[in-house]
Amino acid sequence: MRKFRIVLFFSFFCHVVFSQIKTTDELYKTSKKLDSLLFDIGFNQCNLSHYDSIVSDDLEFYHDKGGITLGKEAFTASIKNNICGGPNIVKRELVPNSMKVFPMYRNNVFYSFIQEGEHDFYEFYNEKWNKGSRAKFTVLWLLENKQWKMKRVFSYDHH
Repeated sequence: MRKFRIVLFFSFFCHVVFSQIKTTDELYKTSKKLDSLLFDIGFNQCNLSHYDSIVSDDLEFYHDKGGITLGKEAFTASIKNNICGGPNIVKRELVPNSMKVFPMYRNNVFYSFIQEGEHDFYEFYNEKWNKGSRAKFTVLWLLENKQWKMKRVFSYDHH
C-alpha cells in the first residue's frame, strides 16, 4: 500500500510539473496579453474601458489584505476608486520569469487556464517610484462565448 501511495504521489507530481506550458506557446502569449490588458493598461494607466470584455460578470476576487470582491462592477469600481481615483499613484509590474500557465480540459476539450505568478507594486511619492509589496497571484481564465474572461482571482502573500 505504501508503494502505491508513493507511485501515486510521483505520478501526480510529474503531471503537475509537465502540464505547465512553455513561454513560446500561443496560450502563454495570450495569458501575457490578458495580463497586460488587466494591469499595464487597466491598473497602471487607468484605462478600464476593456474590463467589460475580459472580466466575468460573476468574478470572485480574494485578497489576503483587502478581503473579497464579488462581481465585475464591484471589481471595476474598486480599481477606479482606489487605484485610479485615490490620492496615491500606484503601479504594478509582473516579476520577470514568474508567470506560469496551466491549461485545463474537460473531456479532452480545452476550456480554461490558470495563470499564476508574482507581482511587485510601487507607489509614487517624494517624486520617485518606491517599491511597496510583492505578492503572488493565481487567476482562473474561463472561455465564455469565445472570449477569455477572468473568473476567479487569488492575490496573496503580500509582503
